[in-house]
This record gives sequence, C-alpha cells and structure tokens, in this order.
Amino acid sequence: MDLQRTDCMVVMGSNFAENHPVGFRFVLKAKEMGGKLIHVDPRFTRTSALADVYAPLRAGSDIVFLGALVNYVLNSPRWQNEPFFQDYIRAYTNAATLINPDFRRNNKVDETGFFAGWNEQTKSYDPKAWAYETESAAAGGAPPAQATPETTASPFSARVGQLLGPQPRTDPSMQDPNCVLQILKDHYKRYTPEMVEEVCGTPRETFLRVAETILASSGADKTTAFAYAVAWTQHTTGVQMIRTASILQLLLGNTGRPGGGIMALRGHATIQGSTDVPTLYNLLPGYLSMKTVAGGRKHDNLTDYLTTETSPTSYWVNQPKFMVSLLKAWYGEYATKDNDWAYPFLPWNSGDHSHIPMFVDMYNGKIKGF
Repeated sequence: MDLQRTDCMVVMGSNFAENHPVGFRFVLKAKEMGGKLIHVDPRFTRTSALADVYAPLRAGSDIVFLGALVNYVLNSPRWQNEPFFQDYIRAYTNAATLINPDFRRNNKVDETGFFAGWNEQTKSYDPKAWAYETESAAAGGAPPAQATPETTASPFSARVGQLLGPQPRTDPSMQDPNCVLQILKDHYKRYTPEMVEEVCGTPRETFLRVAETILASSGADKTTAFAYAVAWTQHTTGVQMIRTASILQLLLGNTGRPGGGIMALRGHATIQGSTDVPTLYNLLPGYLSMKTVAGGRKHDNLTDYLTTETSPTSYWVNQPKFMVSLLKAWYGEYATKDNDWAYPFLPWNSGDHSHIPMFVDMYNGKIKGF
C-alpha cells in the first residue's frame, strides 16, 4: 500500500499516530499533498487531533458504521451514474453474478437474524443455500460431476474443471433481483444514518461528512485506503467488520490500486513471517495446510489432500504445483511421481497444538518434555 499516494486515509480501531509513528509519517505526507485523514474511534487521541474528520462511536459498533457506509455508497447518485464504479464492480467483483433464487425465498434474516441455510442443530450454515446459479441448474440439469476412482487416478490438473463445475450465470446490467449487487442493496438498506446515530452514537452530520469524504476521494483518478488494528480483530464480529470494509472498498474501486486497499496495522515483529516461515503448527511454508487427521479432513494421500485443500478458483488453483514443488525441494531425489512426491513422509497433525492447548496438555501431563 502506497500511503503517500492515497487521497483519503480512514483509520478505524487504531491510534495510528502513537502506536505506529514511523508508518504514520507517510499518512502525514499524503495530508501535505492534499489527502484527507478520517479517524473513527471511541477515543480522541493524537490521531484524532490530526484528522480532518473525527467520528466518535461506541466500542464494538463499527459493523453498523461500515454497513451504513456501504448503504450510502449504493444509493449515491454519483456512484450509480459514474461509469468507473459500475465498470469496476462488473469486471472485478461478483456483483453481476446470479445467486440461486432459493436464497431469496428461504432467507429469513429480517425475521430471525439468520441467513438462508442456517442449521439450528449443527449451529452452522450450508453454503449451498447461497450457491451461484449455473446454466445447468437453471435448466434443471445434473449437478457437476463428482470425483470417481477413474478421475482420482488421473493427474490432478485434469480434475480442476470437475471441482469448479459449470460457470455461474451473470446479469451484466446488474438489475436482476437475484444478482449479488441487488441482494447486497436489499440487505444493507437497513443501515441508515439514523441507525448509526442510535447504535454507534455518532452524530448524523458527522457520519454523512465521513461518507461523502470517502466517496469524493474515490474514483478513476483517486483512491481511499482503510487502516485498522487489533481493535477490529478482537471483537466477536471482527471478521465481519473487515469483510464489510472489503465490500466497501470493492464498491468504490479502491482494491488493487495504488493508494487504496485495507491495511492491518501490527505493532510487533514478524506477524506475517510466522505464516511465511512458518512457525504455526497447522501450516507448511507458503500457507499450505498441514497434513492432518483433525476435523475429518481427508488427507490419506496426495490426491485426497489436493482435492480437499485446493480452491477451484483464484490464484490458489495452483496449490498442486506449490505442494509438489515444496516436497521436491525438501526430499530431492527421493520425491518421485511413484511415491506421491514423498507426501507419505510428511508428519501428521492430530489436533489443536497452538500455545494455550499445549500448556493445558503440559498441565495434564500429556507433554513430558518441550
């Protein structure tokens, strides 16, 4: 993220100036060049004092504040009429993709607080409830082919298409009520400036000033960046906060462009390095999942592992190449096609061996030495 090139920096859940002074100097550089600084936080700090707009809010209510920003953008005449925003979401997001019509029919979030697919017994969602609508599904055709002994014996790269399934249907006009954009609009319409004032305690005028500043600082020749810290990730809705910020940044075309994006501020060394090296018990280098018997995941052989772990879309469709490259780097001449590239040599992970469970096991006498 090029902080000096941002037209607007929104800091939420962080005292950027005091906790990250070296990084904050680049934000001040951007301010010197005309950029705006917005601070949204329960506390008034040095970051607030240097901000163009300070918006106070109640701790933990960020999810409502962000939802209202999404709603504001979706209903802004400028956003609706400016080709850049529409072209961006059409090309770089799933806004035009059609969702299975059953989602709208079965969605009870307004009545129960749960989306379609909620299972009260398992306390989990069935992701099929909001699956994309495909040509075959619309025509009442058969579902994508499942793996068979014949296909599992073939090279994994030949099976990627089977994992992916048919292409989803889209509506380039983004007017179909079942497209992602219209479902998004329907969900976020409840997040109004009045709701922000009531739930977050943020004055309505202050919220509107924040929303208009962000929108005015985004576009074909402008970008807005978000920065957050541990305050977001420590909330029970921390994941939802960050995802909502991602939705907002995608709607504004601020993702993947200089001066845009979302930056997680971290105050101590090698957070990223712990996953790159890695020092985490459940990861191999390169963010590859450890071979595990935990959670019912099927990792009996390399084909099972890749079938379970490989995402059929995005950059991670290359995971088979990454895994085989790692095995060959580790085991050299002993990694051959005949022995699954030495996959059987990898140790098994049997459960949660993170720090706190390890200390519990020590206390209970399960770990004899360390």
